[in-house]
Amino acid sequence: MEKRMINLLIIVLRAVVAVANAVIALLELIRELVD
Repeated sequence: MEKRMINLLIIVLRAVVAVANAVIALLELIRELVD
C-alpha cells in the first residue's frame, strides 16, 4: 500500500515538473515573439 502511494507521488511530481517545463518553454517562446 505504501509503495503504491510513493509511486503515485513520484508520478504526480514528474507531471508537475513536465507542466512547469512546458509553461517555461511557452513563456520563452512568447518572449521571443514579443521582442
